[in-house]
Amino acid sequence: MRRCYLTTAGILCSGLAASITIYLSAEDEPYNLFAEYEGSKKFVYELERIGGKGAVVANEFNNWFTGMWHGRHLAFTVACIAVIIAIGYYFVASDIKPHHQEGKNRKC
Repeated sequence: MRRCYLTTAGILCSGLAASITIYLSAEDEPYNLFAEYEGSKKFVYELERIGGKGAVVANEFNNWFTGMWHGRHLAFTVACIAVIIAIGYYFVASDIKPHHQEGKNRKC
């Protein structure tokens, strides 16, 4: 059981350390003129006129998803992924029974 705790803590600490490093070293995003136009009502109207409401929703999702992988947002993304992987590892590893114990039903 101790090995599960140590491995889970190692995954969690390394992921959080990486996210802190990314957060501290990230620079502000440069000014983007197209982003100002893309947020306007005229752009949304034209996009809806050409592609329908599905195009507007797809454009918003694309902007949200690509924004997760740049700058300080990337640090939060890495932290969330590290927490999810650590929790997933712990639950999977705690259900595996070791082969070297004979007849005991101890987990991990």
